[in-house]
Amino acid sequence: MKNPNLFIVGAPKSGTTFLYYYLKQHPDIYFPNFKEPHFFGSDLIRRNGAYNLSLDEYQDLFKTDKKIIGEASTFYIFSKDAPEEIYNFNPKAKIIIMLRDLVDLVHSLHSQFVFSGDEVIEDFSHALALENKRLSGQNIPKQTTVVNKLFYTSNILSLPKNIQSFIDHFGRENIKFIDLKEIKKNPERVYSETLEFLNIDSSFNTPKFKVINKNKTYKSKTMRNFIKKYSIFLGNLRSKLFKKPLGIIKILESINKSENDRVSMPDDLYKKLSDQFSKVDLEIKNIINNT
Repeated sequence: MKNPNLFIVGAPKSGTTFLYYYLKQHPDIYFPNFKEPHFFGSDLIRRNGAYNLSLDEYQDLFKTDKKIIGEASTFYIFSKDAPEEIYNFNPKAKIIIMLRDLVDLVHSLHSQFVFSGDEVIEDFSHALALENKRLSGQNIPKQTTVVNKLFYTSNILSLPKNIQSFIDHFGRENIKFIDLKEIKKNPERVYSETLEFLNIDSSFNTPKFKVINKNKTYKSKTMRNFIKKYSIFLGNLRSKLFKKPLGIIKILESINKSENDRVSMPDDLYKKLSDQFSKVDLEIKNIINNT
């Protein structure tokens, strides 16, 4: 049995589903249907039985002889423990880090978590204002699976140290950075360069790319809450009885979703976040360019 040797560690809402979906089509690359097992990152606060795989269950996801075996748990990038834990698991692994404008990232995360039911505060400004209380364990919705999802600003501020930690552990030559803007501008080039980074045949017929994982809102809050409440139960039932994805949750989410543009944030909030994240953005660019 082989262990995964490729980790797309985030950031979420930065093109990770796009890359996962299209890399998975390459004959030399394997990704499990369970895109984000989140096995590593012991500092991530898991609840409601979420992401509680044993080592054997985790390794059972990767029964393949393909050259590249990957997973794409996007909150590894927000975990200070994940770089070392992944390194101890496989020090020869390749790492892909995907990024986007930081203000757009945090806004998109809030929208995603409202859709998934991890977040119950639909007003973005209000959700940000609750962060200090949530950091101390207050105002956490009962159905939230990973409490760290609600630490919007803190997650962004953690990026420079966590990115540097991945570099320190794996070496700059084993890490590829991808900007979402480049995917939108030239997905074919990004795909080809990623195959080259993985030392995989890049002459593979390039798929016809389409937008993956658009912004989503729910049609029915009642249905959303039902899906969230029973997703862990159905997931456990699947793993114990069927040993393969049933797709029940995906079907229900598909029925209940509506794809549209996010509600724009007020100009003053955008400026506040831009100012707050400007230093972080500069630190990240310096880390990437100076290593």
